[in-house]
Amino acid sequence: MKVGQVLRSDEFCTGQQSARAISFHMSYEPYEALIAPARTKASILRLIFGIVITALLYMLLLRLSWQVVLQVSGPTWFEQTMQIPGPSSPSQMFILLGGFGFMTAAVSFTVWFLHHHSPLALIGDLARAKGQFLRSAGRLYGVAIGAFAIATYGETLLPNLPLIQWLVLLPITLAFLFIQVSAEELVFRGYLQSQLAALGLHRFVWIMIPSVIFGLLHYDPTVMGEAAPWIVLSTTVFGMIAADLTARSGTLGPAIALHFFWNFCSIGLLGFPDYLGGLALLSYDFSIMDGEKLISLMPYDAAFMLLAYLTVRIALRR
Repeated sequence: MKVGQVLRSDEFCTGQQSARAISFHMSYEPYEALIAPARTKASILRLIFGIVITALLYMLLLRLSWQVVLQVSGPTWFEQTMQIPGPSSPSQMFILLGGFGFMTAAVSFTVWFLHHHSPLALIGDLARAKGQFLRSAGRLYGVAIGAFAIATYGETLLPNLPLIQWLVLLPITLAFLFIQVSAEELVFRGYLQSQLAALGLHRFVWIMIPSVIFGLLHYDPTVMGEAAPWIVLSTTVFGMIAADLTARSGTLGPAIALHFFWNFCSIGLLGFPDYLGGLALLSYDFSIMDGEKLISLMPYDAAFMLLAYLTVRIALRR
């Protein structure tokens, strides 16, 4: 992704070039709505402290919840949920996705306690965010058929959940997916990205740092083998796209919509039989641990991502 930069108007920059540069720069102007609240308490030490507080509080709440689940469900079910490659039943998936609610709680506490402003400021204007989310989601819904065709081209698909069960669970699946994707967007784009931007750093820095961290957190060679670095690259690019959409829109609405759509396709619609596939209608006929096969899907993944990004960009223009 190319990052625009305003050029100085001098003898080496024609008026036409300057106008084009300024026009591109202006596309990030709405982001000031998210940067301004962060700027009041912006410092690198405060940000580092905030990241530590958020991570520790999230892990603490998650571990406490696991103890509750262990007591209620028993050790056998709990061990199956924590197995490698990953959970593959609806109940296990709901536990996993629901745990991201603690991430939202953790970053909300950090913003309130350390930065002294409302956690809602991480989202931006709520009415605008809602409108942008709905417009983006509506357009992405229209792309779903094409995206599904890209993802399944030449692949053998297997039935996973029975259609009736999938439809019954669908409202709950959507709710829990929303919990998961909104938590990640609040942390990486709403908090970390905006805090870095509030420090006055170049946009390349505040786009790349959260995106690279987001990508590295998806590095799992135990499960994905030789495909693990490619998954990191893919999720890093996704983070850059979400960062760009956030800066262009001035809210988290479009990034949440894109993330929600992406995860619904890969978790709620088409999944893997042995990894996060408990809520999917269909599944691939190969394991997540087949690294060579995963790598062969990367071009389709990239095409899907580009199509989704352009779709949201078009939606934001209206």
